[in-house]
Amino acid sequence: MSTKLTKKPDLNELEKMLGSKERVLFYLAWLKNDRNATRAYLELNPNVTEQSASVLGSKMLGTINTNIVAQAYGLDHTKYFDVLKNALDATKWNDFTGEREPDYKTIKPYHDKLGKLLGIEQEQQTNVQVNVLNKLDNLKKDYNLEE
Repeated sequence: MSTKLTKKPDLNELEKMLGSKERVLFYLAWLKNDRNATRAYLELNPNVTEQSASVLGSKMLGTINTNIVAQAYGLDHTKYFDVLKNALDATKWNDFTGEREPDYKTIKPYHDKLGKLLGIEQEQQTNVQVNVLNKLDNLKKDYNLEE
């Protein structure tokens, strides 16, 4: 099911998208309260403590499809790739020549991100091997604990 909104959804459509009336009410309260899950939960459940509302509001927000939450922030695939493209084209003034040139310091992390998205680059992992048995043997020799 696509979550891209082409028109303002009615309550029935929101219920289909979010899965329950409780989530719809929470989602609307969350938007109304400047995307603050604690205040949204307190608005709907005024008899709970703020600490409980913080935990329960966070849990409730966690049950909502992240694409819908991203839309509340105005974020979608188009925005993501537009920002990525603009960052890859970043420039800066060259103080010496007075001309624009590529800003490789800005471009590099976005270039790396694009490489990962395209499957060209991978996260680099550092593997550390510790030879415990050799260390244990050496300790036994150092302290004359050999059997």
